[in-house]
Amino acid sequence: MTARVCVWLGGLLCVACGQRGHDEQPPPGQSSDARPSVLLITLDTTRADHLSPYGYGLVNTPIYDRLAVEGVVFERAYATCPLTIPSHSTIMTGRPPPSHGVRDNGDFVLGDEAITLAERFSDAGWSTAAFTSAFPTQARWGFAQGFDVYHDPLPRLPTQRDWRDERRATDVIDDAIEILGELPNGPVFSWVHLFDAHWPYDPPEPFATDHAGRPYDGEIAYAAAEVQRLLSWWDAHHPRSIVLITSDHGEGLGDGGEQTHGFLLHDGTIRVPLIVRTRGLDGDWPTAGTRVDTPVSHVDIAPTLLELAGLSIHPEVMGAHLRDGGTPVTWSEALTAQFSLGLSPLYALTDHTGRYVEGSRGAFYPHAGTGVLPIPDVTTDLEPWRERLGQTRAAFDEVIAPEATLDPDDLAMLQALGYIGGDPTAEAGDVDPRDVIHVIPLTWQVRQAIGARRFGLAEKQLAVLQAHMPDTWGVDHLQASLSLARGQQEEALHQFVDLFQRSPTSTVALHVAHIFASRAQWAEAEDWFAETLALQPMSPEAMAGLVRTARAMGEPELAWERTMRGLTLHPDHAELALARAELLLHDGRTTEARDEAMRALDAMPGSPWAHLVVAEVFWEQGDADPAIDALLEALRLAPTDLPVRLQLTAWLLDVGRNAEARRTVAPAARLLPEVEEVQVLHAQAEAAVQAELAGR
Repeated sequence: MTARVCVWLGGLLCVACGQRGHDEQPPPGQSSDARPSVLLITLDTTRADHLSPYGYGLVNTPIYDRLAVEGVVFERAYATCPLTIPSHSTIMTGRPPPSHGVRDNGDFVLGDEAITLAERFSDAGWSTAAFTSAFPTQARWGFAQGFDVYHDPLPRLPTQRDWRDERRATDVIDDAIEILGELPNGPVFSWVHLFDAHWPYDPPEPFATDHAGRPYDGEIAYAAAEVQRLLSWWDAHHPRSIVLITSDHGEGLGDGGEQTHGFLLHDGTIRVPLIVRTRGLDGDWPTAGTRVDTPVSHVDIAPTLLELAGLSIHPEVMGAHLRDGGTPVTWSEALTAQFSLGLSPLYALTDHTGRYVEGSRGAFYPHAGTGVLPIPDVTTDLEPWRERLGQTRAAFDEVIAPEATLDPDDLAMLQALGYIGGDPTAEAGDVDPRDVIHVIPLTWQVRQAIGARRFGLAEKQLAVLQAHMPDTWGVDHLQASLSLARGQQEEALHQFVDLFQRSPTSTVALHVAHIFASRAQWAEAEDWFAETLALQPMSPEAMAGLVRTARAMGEPELAWERTMRGLTLHPDHAELALARAELLLHDGRTTEARDEAMRALDAMPGSPWAHLVVAEVFWEQGDADPAIDALLEALRLAPTDLPVRLQLTAWLLDVGRNAEARRTVAPAARLLPEVEEVQVLHAQAEAAVQAELAGR
């Protein structure tokens, strides 16, 4: 299925695929339509047992207490995966990860064949709008299917991000209230996603002070205050509605040895809040204030919302209406350890008695009191559970969703959030992640050390990882990243090619392509960018790379054709905009090129290519000093980028800064004695310096 196209400009909403309207005009801001509006709120990384309706007394969340009184609280709701992208794919489709195919963060995209809640509501005449707040819920992961409006801006454009690139709940709710108020009259299906409780925890005031020493709780309290503001507006404008609040997954906070989430399947990471409130609806929904203590699953959300809104449940949905008990035996999985580190995957079944988790070994964790204990019961006979889990898994028509392509910036961004990224074809290993969870955080620390250029520390941390998880894909990928950051291009190239041969993923192919491009080996770069695009036909990074190679190899018409094709598919992508700036400059349209290049630089301040293009614009305009300054910054960011080094050398010679030119080209001349262009330029620089000395 596909997403609708929408434009949001200055308070005016234009829906390009059939804007719906109604002849009868209700009072301002309200609809006379008998169909209920639906509001789905997902709170990222929010544990059920850290909300007051679930018995937690250290966070003040009165809006959730009110909804618990007005609605139905499901005390034992479970996520199908402790990761954002797979979990939201389940919420939107009513299918578990083995069936929708999104098995990990960063490696998969929800495919067009999926039937989503937004598509069902849109087809039935609801206006549909989504408001998300972070990289893992952007449209690029397939979530925009069926939405008239998909509002997912981040502080920077899609190529360059870091872990700070999320939007605070205040900003998300401000936009949601404004844009929802402009939708056509009639029922609305809206999804609002708030990322605040995700690590790193940094609540704003007064929530930081009110929860001193407990920043995670402060984030939850802050998000709750913004939810209260949204619901005040929503209830005034949609008196007949359904509101469902849940989280995509929880947070470890030390349970089972896991501080964050993604690797283990315990209550901290997969038990989620689930509260449903209906207003103005007839039917046999439980009375307000009801609390349900039997297990239910995220797969039950889609069928519940559809039937409550008066729509049928399509055959592809695998969950059950919560009114009828939902899914009392819930499936959960965590495959990140397999894909990223070559460890054993984890699968789990949870019922009223507890949870069976199977990795390289099986274990049963009993339910006691308000949750499933993190300590296994060694007296339980595991054989019936093994058979039960095997039968459940065999009943799934397991699929793999389309592979995602991440450029190095995007991959680093997910890794900074604690998501390693890996090989979706990796075979399961024998090491159980429960046994090495204490060293897995080192993978994130290695990435941080590399980013801080603390290479010695990164090497020591990698040695520990290799000792516990030898020859695993994720650890070897970190080693290749360290080699590249150190400027050991030849070694990094061999390491990334080896990773690709072990598993031909588009992300690794893109790494190899970028290395060849930085060495001005344009034919090889072209081949690897093409390989990336063959593996992931929608990769904007590969499209931008092919533009660069065409231009570098003297094919401007092909470069322009590739640029426009890419921008048609990804109109806001920063790298493609930068490619267009280069082509505009080549055509002599300097002013347009400057504007495009400066926008791209603002989006990608850490991109050597962006600084290079800006430098070329300044140079073309006759501004030599800022042009050289921009190239110096590009070289600082990428000291092994040969085209940048050679261009800087040539310009320094042109303006008579001969000694600087010699210093700039000398390292390349020592390392690349076989490259004629480098040796010629080095000779020119040396001759210029000698001539200058002789003339004194």
